[in-house]
Amino acid sequence: EAKENQLKELRHKYFTANTRKEKIILQKQDKKLRQEIAKMLENDGWGTTVAQQIVAFDPYDQNHFADWFDPEWMFGVTTGFDIVIGNPPYVSTKGVDEKDKKELLKQYGFADDTYNHFYFRGIQLLKDKGILAYISSKTFWTIQTKKNLRELFLKNTILQLFDTANPFESAMVDTCVAIVKKVSPSEEHTITFLDGKKDLNKPEIYLVAQSVYANAPNQVFFLPTPYNLKIYERLGKKVNELLKQWWDAISTSKNIEKNKAKLEAYRNSLKPGDVTLLGLITEGGVGIQTGNNGKYIGVLDGTKWADIVRKQRHEKLLLATAFCKKQDINKKQDAQRFLETLNEKEIRNLFDTLKEQYGRDVFGQGWLYRIVSKDEIADVEKLTEKEKLNGIAGTKTFVPYDKGDKDGNRWYAPTPYYIDWSRENVKFLKENSGKKGEGMPVVRNPQFYFREGFCWNLINATRSSVDLKVRYVNNSVYDVGSMRLMSNLNYRFNYYLICILNSELENKFAELFVNFTLNFQINDARQLPIIIPTDEQLKAFESIFNRAYKVQKQKFDGAITEEEAGQALADIQKELDMMVEEMYMGGKD
Repeated sequence: EAKENQLKELRHKYFTANTRKEKIILQKQDKKLRQEIAKMLENDGWGTTVAQQIVAFDPYDQNHFADWFDPEWMFGVTTGFDIVIGNPPYVSTKGVDEKDKKELLKQYGFADDTYNHFYFRGIQLLKDKGILAYISSKTFWTIQTKKNLRELFLKNTILQLFDTANPFESAMVDTCVAIVKKVSPSEEHTITFLDGKKDLNKPEIYLVAQSVYANAPNQVFFLPTPYNLKIYERLGKKVNELLKQWWDAISTSKNIEKNKAKLEAYRNSLKPGDVTLLGLITEGGVGIQTGNNGKYIGVLDGTKWADIVRKQRHEKLLLATAFCKKQDINKKQDAQRFLETLNEKEIRNLFDTLKEQYGRDVFGQGWLYRIVSKDEIADVEKLTEKEKLNGIAGTKTFVPYDKGDKDGNRWYAPTPYYIDWSRENVKFLKENSGKKGEGMPVVRNPQFYFREGFCWNLINATRSSVDLKVRYVNNSVYDVGSMRLMSNLNYRFNYYLICILNSELENKFAELFVNFTLNFQINDARQLPIIIPTDEQLKAFESIFNRAYKVQKQKFDGAITEEEAGQALADIQKELDMMVEEMYMGGKD
């Protein structure tokens, strides 16, 4: 015991030492003392294994990060700290070493962004009624993967949440200051919420009951303005109840299929005015990942994308150095002259062969070199179910392929992309789906290809707001960047749902209660509230959709200018937002 006390005293001296020289001397003394303690234990019958562990453990080695921080020998604290203050590192899960992830799993039961673990450790280090104050990323306010952190907060008493937005020029994420007291909250406890997005030095101040966040969908934290609290009262509480009751049944396409009968019975029970979840009245999912887009996908001749491909081909060809040397191709002009001697099918075969020789990514991952003529496109309206599932025979085998819309069009946008849906290709894609290796595909949800529905871009938000841009889709195959849902009620509901999801209010709900970060995933969409309309309301929204769709179609067909389309769509958007506000919230106060 005397030597253990010596070790504690020595380590405390080390922590308070001012010079590197003094620390090195103390480290050596620590090692010698541990050896002496180990020898004593071995002589007392504890065994060599225990003794070796004591000698091997070096608290000055930061590789022992899980055990390195010891409040007792650093500060003499045994009952916990009165206060823990910090600015945890913003290191994402992708930046954490696999070895460290395993250690985090062992210590905490989960491996996540490092700041999440710092919160758990900080609370753990506090004494009862101690206070934690951190500035960190605020991504934990809404996203699903941080629900465990919100639950930790809500088990304790949240004193203050301060939305500090992005006060640091170099920071890539919005931040917040959180102050939490390690004690169970009283039923009437009120949180002070500061909103510093407009002025960090003079934030707007709100008071909100902690129970509001405990009863919000997924226990998310949101800015408690009067209007936001009204949304919470009208929709948030109901969505929370529905999520608790139904989420396990709709969280994946497999679960939806597994609970098909139960969900159908629920849908049949719905009446006009009922609030439901988008995931309860739709089906769908993410699409195909070909593993080698250049081999299967092309762009339509006559489009700007086809012009870009033609300009890039001769530059890309020069990357196949050995081939070019053999053909005496030394510069762009040589490559261009060589390609001009080939027809489109010969060019495809050339680049396919070169990729096989040089590797899938020789021309850049995902680069497309096929240009598809209208003569090669199948009439998807006439395709049989067998052709949709197993591929098309003959020469007209290309079908529309939705890769998402980077321009962010609502309502409608034509796709310039087409996939070669030949029997040979479909057979390969299906038989090799999920196999390991370069160029191997993953075919997801093929039962939803060529179905009428709607989609949105994977990335829809800025750091400060959500901007879902939803559009109608039909009769196409689609990829992982174009997630697709379709109504389970009737086809007209697709038009209604597109309207609701494009409304200002639904975007506001998504921002507050679902996910305000950049990536809006399919499981985020499934949590959105939908009110079942009357027949009259359904017709009114269908009219909105038809008008907006027509404007977009005229724009892409060149019948009206971009400016004319923009003004017409802005007028339609105002009308839509008023209709949704009235239906969902009873109008603006």
